[in-house]
Amino acid sequence: MDTTQNNKEQAIMAAAEEIFLEKGYNLATTTAIARKAGVTHAMLHYYFRTKEHIFMKVLGKIIDELIRSLRPIMSRSETFWDTLEKGISAHFDFFAAHPRFASFLYDTVAHNPELVERLKENYLPDIRKIYSFHIGKIQEEIDGGRIRKVDPEQLMIDIFTLNISAFLLLPVAGKLFGASGGTEFREDGVIPPALLENRKAEIIELIRNRLYGGI
Repeated sequence: MDTTQNNKEQAIMAAAEEIFLEKGYNLATTTAIARKAGVTHAMLHYYFRTKEHIFMKVLGKIIDELIRSLRPIMSRSETFWDTLEKGISAHFDFFAAHPRFASFLYDTVAHNPELVERLKENYLPDIRKIYSFHIGKIQEEIDGGRIRKVDPEQLMIDIFTLNISAFLLLPVAGKLFGASGGTEFREDGVIPPALLENRKAEIIELIRNRLYGGI
């Protein structure tokens, strides 16, 4: 692949990611993507054929990044809690780096479930490996009496929903209440970094108390 072709593909991918994250799959158009990328509509279809094709490429790129951020944690020779805390933090930080991804993912699941099924075909095995690793570690700690008895699967769901809800609900809270702990919400809906750090610390503490409270 020559440099010119690669640059055009990268420009299309970058434009598509921005438009899909802003508008969702249904409202995004290949015409708008081509215009933003600075290429002709015919050229976009030459590289990516259909809107669904480029959508899956963009979504796959983001999911790949998430998996890459979580996979190294599985090989750490650290304590259970240190490993889990790093996993919670890495998961949260991924959404912080892609603040519109949470609402984009929700929109896709709600309105385009057939695309989610295609995504699962490609990435479910890797996601299951990460999920099963943590489930196994949690169960080992329960069996050893080192943490409270919890449902490992429910705990993983708690972590996911607590993390993703920060990016779905904090902007709503900002519009309703205007400030949190002295931190002003921005009118453009961007969550202040200090508020995100406080929220991440609160989630980690909630999970820690869930596991070790009373022990």
